[in-house]
Amino acid sequence: MAFIQGLFKTSVARKNIMAVTGLFTAFFLVIHLVGNLILILPDSFFPIEFWDNVASQHDMYNAYSHFLVHFWPISVVAWILYAGLAIHIIDALLITLTNWKAKGEKYVKSDNSTSTWYSRNMGILGIIIGIFIVVHMGQFWLKYKVLGTEHDLYDLVVGTFKQTWVVVFYEIGIIALGFHLAHGITSAHRSLGIHPKSIMNVIKYIGLCFAVVMAVLYGIIPLIIYFNN
Repeated sequence: MAFIQGLFKTSVARKNIMAVTGLFTAFFLVIHLVGNLILILPDSFFPIEFWDNVASQHDMYNAYSHFLVHFWPISVVAWILYAGLAIHIIDALLITLTNWKAKGEKYVKSDNSTSTWYSRNMGILGIIIGIFIVVHMGQFWLKYKVLGTEHDLYDLVVGTFKQTWVVVFYEIGIIALGFHLAHGITSAHRSLGIHPKSIMNVIKYIGLCFAVVMAVLYGIIPLIIYFNN
């Protein structure tokens, strides 16, 4: 317990924890996206059979979701992810509150002559993303995995994204996530001491590309479902 408490005592330690948990969460976003892309693939993409029927988008997504929930190694990784995400959020709050209290600054100190708007407002973006995560998990994870009140996740997702307010809310959350990733990946490498000038421009470019790809692909899923009649 003393060791865990000690991890949060210094700003350097907190930023290192932020970096590691943030990069782990970014990796999860890729895995999560791969599964969710099933939602917008045509039925003809699934020529294999499930339960004596030709697999459809509906069948494939539910089979994928069922596998994630009932395959115990993935469940273990999932709970590690939840713990990492919780630590990331708590750590972000500690850093933000410390900066606001001690210096009146937001989240991360940077040179305003070269910094971006989103790099100076990571705390605000983090709050938006935090609200987004709570709503997202309440709509799907809680009902399907924890409470077991919904057994057809595909129908639940499609039905949810037929609501205008949900789609607008998700697009706002995903845009905030994109900005958060664009700065967060670069910031994480700096916090971990990986910031030689010879590769920082490459890291920034990779981070920006990753953020754009994640935001675009995640963002089009609710839109395609909403407008697909």
